[in-house]
Amino acid sequence: MTSSAVAAVPQPDKESSAVAIVDFSNLCPGPRSDTDMYNGLDAVDRVVREALKAHWPHITDLQLRLYGGWIARNGRSTRHWEWALVHLAAFRTRRDGLRVEPELADSSAWRLGTRILGTFRAAYEADASEPNRAAQKMVDGLMVADSLRYSLEGKPTILVSDDDDVLPGLLAAADRSTRTMMWIRKRPLGGSCNDEWLKLHPNITICHASGWPTW
Repeated sequence: MTSSAVAAVPQPDKESSAVAIVDFSNLCPGPRSDTDMYNGLDAVDRVVREALKAHWPHITDLQLRLYGGWIARNGRSTRHWEWALVHLAAFRTRRDGLRVEPELADSSAWRLGTRILGTFRAAYEADASEPNRAAQKMVDGLMVADSLRYSLEGKPTILVSDDDDVLPGLLAAADRSTRTMMWIRKRPLGGSCNDEWLKLHPNITICHASGWPTW
């Protein structure tokens, strides 16, 4: 992974714990098998660990929240949920001084335990003329809302997504200059049309992460 800080970043909060909000369905779209799912989780684990080691080495505990189209409108979990759930224990580890606690985000950080239905939809549910393909709903909004929650708690927060839809949440969560935010994405510095003015935010670090799986 190559990393680029966009500005002189102040010392992160003295907190030893942080939270990572990961748009799994954006970074590792459409895993076709249990093995694909494991490889996607492994890539997320590697990328986040490398970014923390490079930028926030004082962090010793990480809450790793994985967002995606996990739950259908009828409350049934998707096969991607079932595949991921099997592998979470393998990534619940302490290594190189960092303890990671992964979890599948099926509820909001504002109301933990209240499962949000309909984060997975088939395209034909919105338009009968569309082919029956998978789509996720409400996931970007959930990530933005949760990033604000953790920022209010004063917890250093990492957004992991290549989707500019997370940008409003990133800016709002970093509004207080004492709060540090990190945005990990596939695109390098300059790859977003907003990167130039993001440089004006000294408490935001942008990291370019390569090596994501394809299937």
